[in-house]
Amino acid sequence: VNLVLCTSLPYHLVYLPHRIPERKSDTNNNNDMLENQAFGWLKNAITGSGPSSNGGPSNAAAISACSDLAVLVRGVAKDFDVVLTKASSSEGAAAPTPSPGDGAGATENGANSSSATTAEAIADGSPADDTLEDLQARLDRIKTLLYEERSASSNAVAQSGSINLNWTPAVATNVFKNFTSAADRPESGDHATIGEGLMPRLIEHLPLLPFEARKSVSAIFNYLLVCGLDGVDARQFASVSSAFASYVADRAENIVDRLVKAHVCKPSEAAGCSCVDITLLCGSMLRSSLRHANIYQWMLADGNCERLVYPFLDVYVHDPNFDVSSDALETVWVMFTGAATRLRRNTE
Repeated sequence: VNLVLCTSLPYHLVYLPHRIPERKSDTNNNNDMLENQAFGWLKNAITGSGPSSNGGPSNAAAISACSDLAVLVRGVAKDFDVVLTKASSSEGAAAPTPSPGDGAGATENGANSSSATTAEAIADGSPADDTLEDLQARLDRIKTLLYEERSASSNAVAQSGSINLNWTPAVATNVFKNFTSAADRPESGDHATIGEGLMPRLIEHLPLLPFEARKSVSAIFNYLLVCGLDGVDARQFASVSSAFASYVADRAENIVDRLVKAHVCKPSEAAGCSCVDITLLCGSMLRSSLRHANIYQWMLADGNCERLVYPFLDVYVHDPNFDVSSDALETVWVMFTGAATRLRRNTE
């Protein structure tokens, strides 16, 4: 297991950020050394995206200066609705017509092909290019605000040697509330469902997003789950982490199910390597979810084990794609050792 995980390390530096802390090369800057190394990956994700090939988002300056999380998340939701609208139009035009007698297999293949065609149409020189770039820029800005808050908190704890439990992480709290609150008045009717937050919708339609936006969604999801588990100031963020874990657990049939099913990776000529990218991102989000006892127990319960756990042992770890199989193997490792890890952490 260790050999497989080590040989796939370059991919997991991107997709399993909370397991590999950032190494600082500047030993002269003590403040940088005191940063919360458990979340250095969030900074890497921000600085690694870079401008788009079209010259950058049309509202880049305004977005990068915005610190109002409610405005940023509303912008993400609005841009996302535009993407869904275009996806619906493209899907209707490109939907294959199965011939009689093709059976369920033809229907599944047709759905995979239609999804790949839709994602390709959205990302390829369409009028929605500016929308996708603005969506990506807003998600990057949210990550920036999360990292800045965590960095300041970690440095303050490291320098003072004490934790202020009366302090509330305003940024993380607002990100959680805005991504999970139900839409009161969906602007696009069919796409936004009353009682459903933005995060489950982003995960459901992850293939429609550009690569950097997918990484941003995964990073925000992971951070909200593990911010209260890792780092010298973890206790200050425990309320956010627990609240988001409860949110995911309450919607496990939707969220966790999708994260597991994303491991059924069948790359097509149209989708390219995006299928593998999505599988690795969903694997990372699933492992973050399993670090919480309520989600772990739900997934490994007798009623769900055969549907959600056995496929990892019977199918996913044997995937011909090395990245997918090694990622599945690490998820199996988390399943087998999760209870012991939590017991050790609680004891400490």
